[in-house]
Amino acid sequence: MLLRHTWLLSITQYAPPLGPRRLLWLDRALAALAGTGLDDGEKMNVASTLTGYALTDAALARAAESGFPELDQSGVEGADDYGELLAEMLDPATYPALSAAMRGGAMRGAAGWTDDADFTFGLGLLLDGVEQLISRRSS
Repeated sequence: MLLRHTWLLSITQYAPPLGPRRLLWLDRALAALAGTGLDDGEKMNVASTLTGYALTDAALARAAESGFPELDQSGVEGADDYGELLAEMLDPATYPALSAAMRGGAMRGAAGWTDDADFTFGLGLLLDGVEQLISRRSS
């Protein structure tokens, strides 16, 4: 939804939910967590974490669609090219883990800058953590 209506990013990034739609979303998120054993503060934190993740990912996708002027001269057109550039430029002594990841092809094969699979992977990690928290609360 955020990628279809990118203007929302400029008004929702740093404000608590104030409008009726965002309050309704928050209400539904809290309702979805009913019966989980989480206290109200934990439910609010789960909802805000998921919101923050979606907003950040959408903002990055929007920026990628606009292009990155600092990379225009380098011929970098997407994450794959960026990974190759970093693999060549990074000093393994200074950036050992990042250098190894780029040389190992962490971004190889990426089409453009954004990928739905990357978003769902991160969302899955967050939801797995929420599931573990709920499991700990119920035991």
